[in-house]
Amino acid sequence: MLEISAEKREAITNKLKVDIALADAYYEEKIEPKVMERYAIYKSDPSFYKKMFPRLSAMCSLSTTDVKDTISSAMPAIMKTFFSSQDVITIQGRDGMPEDEHRAQMMQALINFELEQSGCYQKFQKWFLDSLITNLGILKVDWQRTYKSTQGTEQMMAEAVPVFQQQVEQGGGSIDDIQLDSMTGVANVTYTIKEIDKNRPRFMNLMASEFRFDPSATCLEDADFIAHRKVVSIDYLRRQAEAGLYDKAAVEEAAEKAGNPNFTQLDNYNNDHIDDNSGSSEDTGRRKVVLYECYVKLNLTDDKNAILQDVIVTMAADTILRIEENSYERQPFFLITPVCEPHKIWPDSGFVDIIAPNQHAKTAILKQMIIALSKANDCRIAVDKSAIYDVNELLNGSGVIQLNSGGNINQAIQQLPSPQIANWAFSMLQYLDSDKENKSGLTRYNQGTDSNSLNKTATGINLIQQAANQRLELICRCFAETAVKDLFRFLVKLNQLFLNQAIVIRLNNEPLQVDPSDLDGSYDLTVNAAMGTSSKQDKLQAIQMIEPLVEKLAQIGMAGPEQFYNVFKKTCESLDFKNADEFVMNPQQSQQYQAQQAQQAQQNQPPVIVPKYDEVPEEVQAQALQRLGYQVTPDMFANKERTDALRVATHEHAKSEANRESSVASDAAVAQYLRASNAPTEPEGMMM
Repeated sequence: MLEISAEKREAITNKLKVDIALADAYYEEKIEPKVMERYAIYKSDPSFYKKMFPRLSAMCSLSTTDVKDTISSAMPAIMKTFFSSQDVITIQGRDGMPEDEHRAQMMQALINFELEQSGCYQKFQKWFLDSLITNLGILKVDWQRTYKSTQGTEQMMAEAVPVFQQQVEQGGGSIDDIQLDSMTGVANVTYTIKEIDKNRPRFMNLMASEFRFDPSATCLEDADFIAHRKVVSIDYLRRQAEAGLYDKAAVEEAAEKAGNPNFTQLDNYNNDHIDDNSGSSEDTGRRKVVLYECYVKLNLTDDKNAILQDVIVTMAADTILRIEENSYERQPFFLITPVCEPHKIWPDSGFVDIIAPNQHAKTAILKQMIIALSKANDCRIAVDKSAIYDVNELLNGSGVIQLNSGGNINQAIQQLPSPQIANWAFSMLQYLDSDKENKSGLTRYNQGTDSNSLNKTATGINLIQQAANQRLELICRCFAETAVKDLFRFLVKLNQLFLNQAIVIRLNNEPLQVDPSDLDGSYDLTVNAAMGTSSKQDKLQAIQMIEPLVEKLAQIGMAGPEQFYNVFKKTCESLDFKNADEFVMNPQQSQQYQAQQAQQAQQNQPPVIVPKYDEVPEEVQAQALQRLGYQVTPDMFANKERTDALRVATHEHAKSEANRESSVASDAAVAQYLRASNAPTEPEGMMM
């Protein structure tokens, strides 16, 4: 937390109170009414159509669900677009060097692991669905680091205990017990240390009521004020203060000033019981307060001309709980919208607004048709009261109707003409369905529900589907090239900033250790969203066309095992198999496997004993000479025996002569030594 003076803290509080008031007013006046209306249309709320068609709704409460059906049909295609391949985003080294490529692969594996651990599929699904319903999907990403307490025991000499205690306390732990053996001087130290439990990005889907921004900003990058608004308990604030995140005195001040929080319409719409017991005085920990986590640009100095700094200020009940530098170097919010509108953070018109008129018209026509059909089946009648003895018998559905004397049943009761459903009503419904398909890009061809297609050929249906998919492709491209790519770039930066220790992840069902030093560098990101309008069959046909080209390139040395593996991998991805390594090994694994097999075979092979040529029988020698191209005759081996015997005799004679000369030289050396020492010598004849 940044330390600032009381005067500066008060000035910042007054400034943020103004920013929060402006942002809340803009949300309540401009954003929330449209969001509430879109939710009502999406859920086809009967109360909404009761206000729109009061007379028809009094007789029929049914309504159509075109908006919900259209969004439900679009979601599978959108999710498949981003998650049909193994990697949502491909990360590549910017410089193209081998070490950069290795780091990019490590970063790719790490982010994929973090997304899997965080349940990214459900997060992305809610993100996209919020965007289609409210016209703005909001995802917040920050870094989560939590600790868990672990107890252990170490045995050491008594002299080492103070040093060990200092190390434990520096790491946030404590010494629980010390058992000292006075005889040996050995101490058993029981300690408690804090270990990192979670150290990864955290993804949060925000409702529209939880997001605030400067009304004058045209984009998030230019906004001087952005805030995450959430309703929390006083107990939550106190726990954060115990963890050292909030100022304890400020938390207690906020607890005293906190009243009943001002819940928005969307808060109550999302949770009918959100304000139950929110102002209970029996247990202050259960009391609720509105917390604002503000990402603002402020001047923290006394110089009015100083450059504004990016800081994060957390406030509750007009009390600052924490001020810190924004280490993210940007706001951690990522917004997606299916209908882009220039120069607006929250566009005025959305996907629901495009389909809503068709749903309204179909609802009105449906109500009229149901009312007309009910009147036709339960027709009205005209009654001559003078001819009927008791009209109540007719009204109560009695089986016997008494007539007055002289009364005629055909004249007493007559059926009124029933209203007919106009023929144009069915044509109008068909027109509205066709118009909805044109607006949304989701046709019956996409869903495979049209059995009366005018074009029965596969090529014709494919062309119709390609034309219909263009609007969905545009929505997915807007998602991919804006918020999704920015999100992954932010994940790369978060890992480089906050991953402070080696981590072991799972890659292809095998452990992989990632060290912080492996993540340095600059990277390029490519979205792998399957944006093409072609079908699976078209992609498979394209891959089959590439395969023979790769084989031809391999003949001239321009392709190898890695290129063939890539073709196989793309084939598996087109068939919705994300992990090609389940079927084959990649080239690196294959080389390692072959090297291990060769090494193991060499170790298991018995040693080969090669005999000397002279030690093998004469028949074997003859066969060897013949293989070498020599002419072999019986005289060769007879001469060889004589030559070998002569060589042995010569060797023995040379050896005997060498021994005799060595003995004579030794006797001469002894005699010379004796003469030099004036010792008596033996006669020459005594020499051996």
